[in-house]
Amino acid sequence: VWEGRMQEKSALSVYRSRKQDIRKEKLFDNSLESALLFEARTGVLRSRTYRAKFQETDTLCAACHNESETLEHLVLKCTGLRPR
Repeated sequence: VWEGRMQEKSALSVYRSRKQDIRKEKLFDNSLESALLFEARTGVLRSRTYRAKFQETDTLCAACHNESETLEHLVLKCTGLRPR
């Protein structure tokens, strides 16, 4: 049942690609980092590309100005972001 409902939600495509079974997740501890991880896993990270779905806005990455600010770009490709 839960898998069927998860399949219906397009925003859960990233999460769906890894979630194979029901189990308790220890991912959210009310920190900023935890909130960002939750948004990324559920496909609703407030990137410029995500916000452009709801309002007219520039999608160019604010950190590096090289390509569209998508989840994949921010996590894997952006040269303007550095770990703390």
